[in-house]
Amino acid sequence: MSMKALAIAPGNTATVQDLPLPEPGPNEIRIKVHSVALNPIDAWFTWRPMGKPGRVVGCDIAGVVEKLGPGASQWKVGDRVAGFVQGATSENERPGGFAQYTIAEEDLVFAIPSEVSFDEAATVPVCAVTAAQALFIRLKINAPFASNYTHAPETAESPAILIYSAATSLGLYVLELAKHLRTPAGKPYRIFATASPKNHAKLLKQGVDQIFDYRDPEWPARVKAASGGIKYGLDCISEGDSTAKISQTYVDEGGVITCFRPSDYWNKEVIREGVEGTFSVLYVGLGKEIVFLGHVIPPDPEWRAFTVAFYKWLSSFKDRLPIAPNPARLMPGGLERIVQDGLTLLASPASSLLIDRPAEPEVPASEPWLRPVSGEKLVYRI
Repeated sequence: MSMKALAIAPGNTATVQDLPLPEPGPNEIRIKVHSVALNPIDAWFTWRPMGKPGRVVGCDIAGVVEKLGPGASQWKVGDRVAGFVQGATSENERPGGFAQYTIAEEDLVFAIPSEVSFDEAATVPVCAVTAAQALFIRLKINAPFASNYTHAPETAESPAILIYSAATSLGLYVLELAKHLRTPAGKPYRIFATASPKNHAKLLKQGVDQIFDYRDPEWPARVKAASGGIKYGLDCISEGDSTAKISQTYVDEGGVITCFRPSDYWNKEVIREGVEGTFSVLYVGLGKEIVFLGHVIPPDPEWRAFTVAFYKWLSSFKDRLPIAPNPARLMPGGLERIVQDGLTLLASPASSLLIDRPAEPEVPASEPWLRPVSGEKLVYRI
């Protein structure tokens, strides 16, 4: 049997291809994919592919359990689940998600609550796990759920978090998780953010305490004055001088900034003394070895256990998720239009993630689904 899948093709692109139907191995499940969400990394590794043609691209998926592998017992056929796979983002073979079917380990997906659609659920896995890793592993904040990572109790009476570029998909999930944080005395963390003015009212309504225009050259000084000094910073852009500017907002004793792109993209030379920018690869959370741009990243069972714990927390709510999914922009055309429209839109001239990319989308930019992306996820139904 075969399936339709969006897979790497010669010429640094991806095309819809007929590929063999994957079979679940021990403790794996086969998922019939209903909705997929796009991430900039999908565009990056479609047009700068790693590995051989025929590898399925795409990471964020939501669908229905269609077959159980040997020993799989956590789910039953017909259950609605969501999760992320690696989608041709490494040099070693890993499953991809932009296909009619994909394979996942049974404890690396979460249950979709009854009032959450496939489209909404598909927006969650990659960015929500990335945000959780940043807060609860890398910044050493104790999670609001049972986790294998425990850290020293928070000592600040009212700690301040800065989310740089909070209107991004990642920034929105950091915000959703930050709203759950409490000090040992039960006080919430103070949440500061930067974003374009058009997003200020929305973000204040969603729980940000104070927000600043990232284009204001004085924003770092304004943030430090308003907060008394940031203790935890997350750079959701991680490009150019963004990390350096965030470092200027920190408390006098300094700290760590979590970055989401390698240090090749942000200027580490001008970061304030006492502040460190750090980067890690999301996919370590799947617990497999990763061969990434010539570097071998060994499997980390602790990061994998954290993903399992996070997904158990998401699965424990029957009606709604404990964090609001990103707004989903439903894109037309299914698998056939992902490269021409969705990935090209993500790699628009406003983004410097890609230098070499295809021409403009093949339909007029006046179409509503091709407006610039801000505060939402592009979603396709398979």
